[in-house]
Amino acid sequence: MTMTPTIFLDVSMRVYDMVTRYPEIKALMAELGFIDILKPGMLKTMGRIMTLEKGARVKNIPLDVLARHFRKHGFLLTKKGVSIHLETP
Repeated sequence: MTMTPTIFLDVSMRVYDMVTRYPEIKALMAELGFIDILKPGMLKTMGRIMTLEKGARVKNIPLDVLARHFRKHGFLLTKKGVSIHLETP
């Protein structure tokens, strides 16, 4: 069985940079409620100043919810180099 490689992403990274490097993140974010990311031009404007952490705060989405969803798709969210703790459901 082949394991998907884990890609580390810091939540302080700009959304634009994340999506540019890993385009599949755009769909992951939309699934979590960041639907504005699908609007034309939004990624190039707000995505250049918005981080995943700030966006989660604005949308009132706990970081552990983001971390769990991203982890299912091979991404490990970190904050200052430390893996984000996942709360047990």
